[in-house]
Amino acid sequence: MIELGPGTGVFTRALIERGVKQENLTLIESMPEFAVALSILYPQAQILRMDATRLRMIDLFEGRPAGAVVSGLPLLSMSPRKVIAVLSGAFRKMGSEGVFYQFTYGARCPVSPRIQHHLGIKAERLGRTLANFPPATVYRFRRVSSIH
Repeated sequence: MIELGPGTGVFTRALIERGVKQENLTLIESMPEFAVALSILYPQAQILRMDATRLRMIDLFEGRPAGAVVSGLPLLSMSPRKVIAVLSGAFRKMGSEGVFYQFTYGARCPVSPRIQHHLGIKAERLGRTLANFPPATVYRFRRVSSIH
């Protein structure tokens, strides 16, 4: 499992509580203070301090594919080029059945239909929580064809 932008580790903690072992987690965090805190909280997880747009350039899990990616990155505020880099890198790190989960606070899907088509992926809105402010929505992205 790969988590992009774990920040303070809220989703990380939830993943571990649901049975994901720390040693099966790679946390990609660009902010130094969060990366240090995460390394203290989750010492058995692999923590990489880097920009998630560089994901395709690193080796994870000794070459074994990840089963899923969880992302809290602000894709809506990123350039299309960066969104493509994040998603294509993530899908290259997963097996053919791998899925990408994106948490977002926007009113629309954080990945445009054009980018989805370009990458050969499709979004599905899984749910929304109005109890959160701003309201949060979760999307799941799956492959519909091979990544270009």
